[in-house]
Amino acid sequence: MDSLGGWCYLLEMPIEISRERLSDLLIDPREDLNFELKNWLDFQRSNESKAIFAKAVLAISNHGGGFIALGLTETARGFVEAEGRPASLDGYSQDLINGIVESYCDPPFHCAVHVVANPTGLMFPMVVVPGGHKVPIRAKRSGPNGNIVTNNSIYIRKPGPRSETPHSARDWDDLLKRCLLNQRNEMFDQIRDLFAGRVPQVEQIAEPARLEEWKSESFQRWRALIAHLPPDAGPRLTYGHYSFAYEITGERREIAPAIFPEVLRTSVVRHTGWPPFWYPTRNEIQPYPIDGAVECWLGGDTQSPTEERDPAHSDFWRIHPNGLAFLLRGFQEDGVNSRTAAGAPVAPATMFDINLPVWRVGETLLHARSLAANLFEGPTTIRFVIVYEGLSGRSLVSINNSRYVSEDRVARQNSIALSTHVEAETIDPNLAEIVHPLLLPLYALFGFFELPMQLVVDELSRMRAGNF
Repeated sequence: MDSLGGWCYLLEMPIEISRERLSDLLIDPREDLNFELKNWLDFQRSNESKAIFAKAVLAISNHGGGFIALGLTETARGFVEAEGRPASLDGYSQDLINGIVESYCDPPFHCAVHVVANPTGLMFPMVVVPGGHKVPIRAKRSGPNGNIVTNNSIYIRKPGPRSETPHSARDWDDLLKRCLLNQRNEMFDQIRDLFAGRVPQVEQIAEPARLEEWKSESFQRWRALIAHLPPDAGPRLTYGHYSFAYEITGERREIAPAIFPEVLRTSVVRHTGWPPFWYPTRNEIQPYPIDGAVECWLGGDTQSPTEERDPAHSDFWRIHPNGLAFLLRGFQEDGVNSRTAAGAPVAPATMFDINLPVWRVGETLLHARSLAANLFEGPTTIRFVIVYEGLSGRSLVSINNSRYVSEDRVARQNSIALSTHVEAETIDPNLAEIVHPLLLPLYALFGFFELPMQLVVDELSRMRAGNF
């Protein structure tokens, strides 16, 4: 299909991708290990531009997949549109992009290309680079005059961020470990197809008051922030919301307050365009310290008029260095840009997408595992609580028509609390077995719908591959 067709062929499987979610990456663009920003590279007339792009693709694919946005440059004000916008974006077609990948990457793979809008309406090409490779991807040719890319070299992403060849034993260990993990995950998926197992939870103990107090304090902080907003303002989340709260237990590292923000940035798990606990850098929405924790409220963005602030992008989160985290988010189905596959607007408080909870819970559990590894030494356990509010009257649907759902799946109960208690090291390899039993009671509210284990497996695989 062409670049607007919305298909990515990862492992030869067609998977639909939402350009709306890719647009999230352009709200406050910032390079990281899985997101590269390039200017208007001229692929039609410059072989050097092709090599520059190929190097980024090689490194991101070996990092586990990610995105490359074209047409942006860094200034003192952050990333803005680069000079030299072409009269047409035809020079960034999917066929041309994959021709470059085919020429430079061994083994080759297929990238999806989408043209998406930033918040001001300007269109930019976005390349989705798949991960999940079971062997390192190497360069099978050099760039012009032997520069930029070297034949037979392997490139990885490093902090900076930058794309370079592995230099240390740790670089190679991380790369090979990722490839081996992909092989193992594929084997696990095959086993799950034959037998849907269960991961035993850690022995339940009386829920400590600390987590409940943290949740209560976090809601109080949020209510204080929204008190000055008009009654119909999006960041008030009047149609409903869901919250994640978790507590990590283990041997805590001593981390200086000045280093804590960097720990939080590196703990973000970015499998989608709007990751949980996203750490923005723009002044208007940048996180800040308060009461010993770090807090962030995206609903307070003064650059956007109050009436235009979207409940789906008005996150409020708090993280404390002692291992407590809280995230409050409006339903994506209630967002101002939420539309069905046919392009019809979604009326707020009417729909509940069948796939989104699996993605959001999976992402947040992986964030908990990542934060635990950065804040604690040795084994850790995580108590994880989810609360959904505003469910009554919503119908269980598949907004993008990727799955069939009967029309009579309507929730009559307005709220539900879900919880689990797991060892942190079990989350990554057994994510599906943790997410499935955790979400079963939520889906049952919609006309006794029984959440299939295979749906959870499939959607978590899509999420990890960045195919959303």
